[in-house]
Amino acid sequence: MLKGKVDKLVDKYLDEVISIRRYLHQNPELSLKEFETSKFVANELRKIGLEAQEGVGKTGVVSNLNLGKGEKTLMLRADMDALPIQEETGLPFSSKNPGVMHACGHDIHTSILLGVTKVLNEIKDEINGNVKFVFQPAEENNPVGGAPLMIKEGVLENPHVDNAVALHVWDYPIGTVAVKPNAMMSESNRIFITIKGQASHASKPHEGHDAIVCAAYLITQLQTIVSRAIDPSDVVVLTLSKINGGVRYNVLPGEVSIEGTVRYSSAEACEILPDKIEEFIKDVCKIHGCDYEYKFSHGYPVTMNDPKLTKLVKKSVVNSIGEDNLIEMDNPDTGGEDFSFFAKEVPSCFMFLGCKSEKNEDACILHNSRFNCDEDCIKTGIKAIVNIVIDYFK
Repeated sequence: MLKGKVDKLVDKYLDEVISIRRYLHQNPELSLKEFETSKFVANELRKIGLEAQEGVGKTGVVSNLNLGKGEKTLMLRADMDALPIQEETGLPFSSKNPGVMHACGHDIHTSILLGVTKVLNEIKDEINGNVKFVFQPAEENNPVGGAPLMIKEGVLENPHVDNAVALHVWDYPIGTVAVKPNAMMSESNRIFITIKGQASHASKPHEGHDAIVCAAYLITQLQTIVSRAIDPSDVVVLTLSKINGGVRYNVLPGEVSIEGTVRYSSAEACEILPDKIEEFIKDVCKIHGCDYEYKFSHGYPVTMNDPKLTKLVKKSVVNSIGEDNLIEMDNPDTGGEDFSFFAKEVPSCFMFLGCKSEKNEDACILHNSRFNCDEDCIKTGIKAIVNIVIDYFK
C-alpha cells in the first residue's frame, strides 16, 4: 500500500526535481565554494516546512525529518560540488560558470535527495524514525574532503546517526542499482614526484642529466609494480596523470614534476605500495644520474559497506525496482569516495545508480567534459532511497 503511494508521489515531483537538477547543472560551484548551491538547497528544504542548518563544514546543509515516534536515525547524504572542467556537452542547460562543470553527477545526487525529502515529508506520519538529510560540500577535495569537516562539527550527533546511506551515478545500465557488502570502493591516494637532473643545452645533452628521459623511463617502469609486484587478485590502479617539465625546445630541463593516483582496497597493497614506488623512483633516478623528491599522500580510505545494512538495502532495492535491476558487484570499484569517512564512524551502505542508456552511451564517462547523465536515473534513485527508508524503519 505504502509503496504504491510512493510511486505516485515520485511521479508527482519528478518534473520539479528534474528542473532542480538542470538549475544546479547550470550553476556549478567548486569544493568549499558551494555558497549559492547551499542557499538554493536550504530554500528548497524550507519550502516544504523543514528547517535547514547552513554552514556545516563551511558550505554544507543539514536538515532533520522526524517520522512518527521512532528513536533510530538514518542519515542520507548527497554531495554538491563540481569539478574544474570546461563543459562541452552542448546541453541547453550547460554550465554558465566558465571552467566549472558537474562532470561527476553531484547535481543528480543533490536533486535526488531533495526529491526524497519531498516524498518522505508527505508520508512522515506512516514511518517511525528520524531521517537526517546531509548535503555535503567538497567531495572532490581529496585528500581533505568535506565529510571530515562535517563530522568534526557534529553532523553525526543531535540526533545521533545510527546508519548512513548514499548513492553515486555510475556507468551501469539505466534503472539499475549496484552494490556489494564490505569493500565497495578503493582507498584513493595521491603521489607527487619531482625528478631533479642537470640542465644543459639541448645540443649537448651529455653535459646534463635529462630529467625528461628519466621521467619517461620512470612512468613506464612504475606500471610493472601493479603487474609484477602485486597479487593479481588485488584490485590496484596506479595512474600518473600529470607531468610538467621543460621551458624551451633547445634547453634540456633540470626538473620534471609528476603527479598521480594510487588506488587499492586490500591491506597488503596498502603495506607494499608506498615503499615499492619509492624503490622504483630511486633506482631509475640513479641510472639517469638524477635526484628526486617523493610524497605519498594518503587520501580517502576504503569505502566499507556494512554487511547487515547492505543486505537490507539489497532486499529493499529488489522490492522497489525489481530483482533484474539489482547488480551484485563481485569486486570493489577503483574509484574513491569521502563518504568512506562517514562509513568509518557508523555502519553504512554506499550504492551505484545506473545512468547509462542509448541516450548517452558515448557520454557516460565521469570527470569528462562531455559527461551527460541520463536524467531517467533520477526517478530510480528517489524511488530506491525512499523505499530503503521505509524498510529500514519497519
